[in-house]
Amino acid sequence: MLTTSVGTSSNPATISPQLDAAFEPNDLRKTSWIGTATIGGVQYRFPYKYKAYNAATAGAKNEYFTFLRISEQYLIRAEAGAQQNMLDDARSDLNVVRERAGLGVTPATTQTAILDAIMKERQVELFCEQGHRWFDLKRTGRIDAVMSVVAPTKGGTWEPYKALMPVPAAERALNNQLDQNDLYN
Repeated sequence: MLTTSVGTSSNPATISPQLDAAFEPNDLRKTSWIGTATIGGVQYRFPYKYKAYNAATAGAKNEYFTFLRISEQYLIRAEAGAQQNMLDDARSDLNVVRERAGLGVTPATTQTAILDAIMKERQVELFCEQGHRWFDLKRTGRIDAVMSVVAPTKGGTWEPYKALMPVPAAERALNNQLDQNDLYN
């Protein structure tokens, strides 16, 4: 885990308590992909994935930009298998990701439990990557349940209409058949 001491009061993006708690004990991803910074005596945890050491720039870290990863493909296939009730195949794919993370095999055995385990793995495996969590919550119908808990912890509020983005006025001006999403009028 990267640890730094920062002498400013800036607060860059930090890991939420919910994400921090989602990692299981001994999960290698937590120790490899989350760094810490101390600001004003307070320790903050932040995403620190896919960094490459660059000796030419005095040790600066450059972030790799990743479109597709093999772990994501295993999780996609695991979810598809679970949806088709091919539970042994789904567990096998899920366990490939878990074992790489230093975890044992999933204890999930039912379709519902395996799908829940896959969503949890997607949360900790794909955090801070191209909005995967947001889209997972939307497509599985869990967004209201999760965001109604998470938004207040971040000083916000959650209303179901926020799962939709407003349709830009410029687009509505070009196409009079487009309507604005509810509550953005």
